[in-house]
Amino acid sequence: MVELLKLYAKLRVKPSRNIGLTKYIFPSESVGLYLHVPFCKHFCAFCPYHKLKYDPVLAREYVGLVIKEYRLHELKQFNSLYIGGGTPSGDPELLKRLLNFLRDDVSGEIALEVHPLDASTEKLREIKALGVNYVSLGIQSFSDEVLEHFGRDHSARDSFLALKNSIDAGFDFVDVDLVFDPLSFTSESIQNDLESAMRLLPQQISVYPMMRFSYTKFKNTRNDSKNELKIFDGLDEIADRNGYERDTLWTYRRKDLNKRYTSVAREFYLGLGLSASTFTGNVFATNTFSLDHYRKSLAEKSLPIGSQFSLNVFQGALYYSFWAFYAGRLDFSRLSGFFPGAAKKLRFLLEWLRIMGYLTRRDNLYLLTRRGRRNFHRTEEWLTYAFIDPLWRKLRSEGSQL
Repeated sequence: MVELLKLYAKLRVKPSRNIGLTKYIFPSESVGLYLHVPFCKHFCAFCPYHKLKYDPVLAREYVGLVIKEYRLHELKQFNSLYIGGGTPSGDPELLKRLLNFLRDDVSGEIALEVHPLDASTEKLREIKALGVNYVSLGIQSFSDEVLEHFGRDHSARDSFLALKNSIDAGFDFVDVDLVFDPLSFTSESIQNDLESAMRLLPQQISVYPMMRFSYTKFKNTRNDSKNELKIFDGLDEIADRNGYERDTLWTYRRKDLNKRYTSVAREFYLGLGLSASTFTGNVFATNTFSLDHYRKSLAEKSLPIGSQFSLNVFQGALYYSFWAFYAGRLDFSRLSGFFPGAAKKLRFLLEWLRIMGYLTRRDNLYLLTRRGRRNFHRTEEWLTYAFIDPLWRKLRSEGSQL
């Protein structure tokens, strides 16, 4: 995968000068919907996502703006809805109004990121009644020391209680988000966190090495990929002993399940709200980070795009392949159906990666080997710092100037 990383570097695309899209055209009916709710009552030190200080009046206005944006799009049927933030579980009325508007257009799971302080028995009951059947708990750690390091506003006790309440609430799927910082804590810290989560048998546990974005408290430092890979080796052993297995790059799923919870492994997706991204196959666009720009664009009935990348067929196929491999496997028959003009070149590349030992092949299905997964870990971190960090930093800066 190191070679694939170099190929990505050569194919780096620049934002289109003319952000004049009037609609998105998708090559498939398999499209996910992402909704970004940016409001937070507390800002965490490590979080890179776009967020605004919670204000109930602003939150009510935001609902109306999202509805206006949605009505600009022709597509009205989606196979999933993922609601992230921000802290989307923090305002029950906002959540109720948006779900009442969107729910009938979603045929699959409705997934919500839930803050541990919002995971009381009563609030979870209300969330479930709105149609949410997948939840992801932003626990991050079961250690007070680690939580303080990340700047979280909840305690280890809150983490345990949130997980227990979510399991007891009977959601179809419960994911636990854990983050570790090996530059500040030993591997035993994240191992203890993983074992603590597994005791209550959630369907999935996502374990992320902390990304050190240039506009957070942890700027000017970098991930130690070699050490992180050693840590994941230890986590793999713990997972296996407890009835879990590595499902995607950074998630562990119970072995008795065939479902997964993910915010990124969608073939194609439409993004709603501030900073939300859309991928159509030949376009990758990110909405503005500026609330003023968002308002103005919607008043003019134009898409509130802050950054737009036009992709040729090979670049689009590479982007599609990247996220397929993040989820562990690439179905070449689907890839070639969506990107027929890139199929021959991609087949050559994939076969070369297979010969190099990064992939195995089962008919038209390509899967990461252990070597491939380890190199993909480095590729994912490279992508974060080469593309995502500078893009979000630029959009944050532009948003603050508007």
